[in-house]
Amino acid sequence: MNLIGIDLGGANIKLTDLNHLATSLSFPLWKQKENLAETLRKLLSEYPRSDRIALTMTGELADCFSTKAEGVRYITQAVVEAAGETPVSVWQTAGEFVSPAIAIEFPLLTAAANWHALATWSARATAGSSGLLIDIGSTTADIIPLKQGVCASAGLTDFERLRAGELVYTGGRRTPLCAVARSVMLDGKEVPLAAELFATTQDIYQLLDLLPEQPDSFDTADGRPADIAHAYGRIAKMVCCDVHELGMDRIRNIAEQLAEHQLAMLKQATRQVIAQLSYQPEHIICSGSSEFLVKRLVKAIPALKDTAVISLSETVSPEIASAACAHAVTFLAYERC
Repeated sequence: MNLIGIDLGGANIKLTDLNHLATSLSFPLWKQKENLAETLRKLLSEYPRSDRIALTMTGELADCFSTKAEGVRYITQAVVEAAGETPVSVWQTAGEFVSPAIAIEFPLLTAAANWHALATWSARATAGSSGLLIDIGSTTADIIPLKQGVCASAGLTDFERLRAGELVYTGGRRTPLCAVARSVMLDGKEVPLAAELFATTQDIYQLLDLLPEQPDSFDTADGRPADIAHAYGRIAKMVCCDVHELGMDRIRNIAEQLAEHQLAMLKQATRQVIAQLSYQPEHIICSGSSEFLVKRLVKAIPALKDTAVISLSETVSPEIASAACAHAVTFLAYERC
């Protein structure tokens, strides 16, 4: 048999199957929701025939939808349409799969459930021990306690998890730099950053050689190539300059400062989560398209220095690590079958 898991976010569509095939496609849902079903149909056609599709989502929060209920209904119906005769099961934060009709009837249990699928699968994979799951993607970071084989999060909704520090709206690619810090130091003086989408975290991490260049990708703040040459220009605009005014060394220094600011945000949230634990984490499971940030984070927190690190990109593959929630929901559905 074969199963396909789909993690449908607001900016990306991710698929995996039981054979560890994985796809991560940039898809700005808020711009082209009408193309969702057809895009999914094409992606599914590239996979071996599936006996079932397992769905989880977070795209219902995209601003093309007035409410989460509207988003859950639209996404679920688009997946069912693309699946054709293949049955669809939807993961909910209640810890179970339900039919598309039930998923639509109870949208708040269906909304933003992808992290819960990953935490549930991770906890079962490390049953008998307790630790943390830290998944950092292009947009968000999840810091989830795992205790004796179960997800032990303090919150279930995004609001509850934001409040508990378990969800941090910052990631390694799409986060606007003006959301990372309000200012930087240049020539010994504090300079405010422009509150504008001139550059994103992808730009700073390409400059710091932590992310590869993607010259064929134009999914950037200015629509120009996602390469180092253009990243310099985008970052310079954050202080209302161009490359010739600032020079590459000062632009790189800005990138280093902003990387430290983002790390500080993640450290604060992680410490908040750790402070609420009744146990010392025995392991950290790292995943996400920005897994490199997880590794930097763990090294920066003394309380975690002796904790075993399990990297999904190393134990499975970088492609699976990037599509970790889809991978998790695939194998949770396999357990059920």
